[in-house]
Amino acid sequence: MKKTSSFYTRLILSYAALLVLVMVLSISIADAFFIRAFKTFLSGGYGSPFGIESMVIEPKTYLLTATYLKFHDMMRLSVWIGGCAVMLIALGVASWFTRRFSQPISGFAGFADRIGHGDYDAQISDNQGLREFAELSNSLNHMAHELKCRDEVEQELFSNLSHELRTPVTVIKGYMEALDAELISSPQELHSAAEAISQETANLEIMINELRQLAQIDNNAVTPEASDFDVDEVLGYIWRRFAPIAAVREVLLSHQFEANVRVHLDRQLLDRAVANLLSNAITATPSGHSVTLSSAIVGSHGVNIVVEDTGSGIPQEDLAHVFDRFFRGDRSRNRRSGGLGLGLPIARDLVEIEGGHLDIKSTVDVGTRVTISYPRSVITRDESLLAS
Repeated sequence: MKKTSSFYTRLILSYAALLVLVMVLSISIADAFFIRAFKTFLSGGYGSPFGIESMVIEPKTYLLTATYLKFHDMMRLSVWIGGCAVMLIALGVASWFTRRFSQPISGFAGFADRIGHGDYDAQISDNQGLREFAELSNSLNHMAHELKCRDEVEQELFSNLSHELRTPVTVIKGYMEALDAELISSPQELHSAAEAISQETANLEIMINELRQLAQIDNNAVTPEASDFDVDEVLGYIWRRFAPIAAVREVLLSHQFEANVRVHLDRQLLDRAVANLLSNAITATPSGHSVTLSSAIVGSHGVNIVVEDTGSGIPQEDLAHVFDRFFRGDRSRNRRSGGLGLGLPIARDLVEIEGGHLDIKSTVDVGTRVTISYPRSVITRDESLLAS
């Protein structure tokens, strides 16, 4: 508040000094101009005044009369009184405008101070009188909302990390202590311990990879290195990589590649995006059900890549949040998979980096369908046309 008062006072003093300078100069110029004009008038420069010839013959003598001096003094006093009145009115108007400007600035300063202390719930009224101040208020409120969202994401990140890291670390530590104390000795127990430690280590690796990918995206460190390749060939490689994982979970992993085109994209980014989707689908699908990876050309929409499962589906209330970072509708399932709720957000970001779009549809007890769409402009060659 002291800073604002100082600003207000200095602005008023600046206005006052400027007005005084302008008025003094104006009155001085007006006074000099009046004397010269009046002398010219009396000397007959504008014609014979009052029709008295003596004024024209002896103007200098007339100029020194008491009548002229009194008239001259009255005119000068009138000019100064008028100038001072104008200056006072101008100072009043300037004070009103200054207060109108300083009050919103005071509010902005207080708002910035609250934000600086971490109060992201702070809001500032957009009723500031001036359109520019209203726009600034809206921008600051939007900034506060974004900072609040980032703060919530950060808190959620720390909460998830502390929770998720505790489980694998506890399991690994428990088995290591049991091995050290020779509480586990039979081959079957040793095998179970090694399998559990291996699984928890894999979970840790998944979490670290997700966080690394997220950091790269947030820091704009992901730079596409596009090249021409057969999209079905890359999808086939991904399918073969995940087939053993699906088999272990007793999930049927099928494919249907019908795109038959070469595309100009970053092969690694496409691989990472589809791998995230396929991993999520296999994890969400119960034993005995199926997951399908397919590709096709859909009209003018370009290349579509679809990952579809016949799992438990996503409830409607959760579907709107699946792209929110760290959102986990089924926390127990994510603990088994070692995920942090970043698979879908990362896949979407990787697709959008190259101008694609990711869409998800899901029905409870029916399954989930995730579609990656790239524009037709990424197609460099249509293999089906060449074959025909």
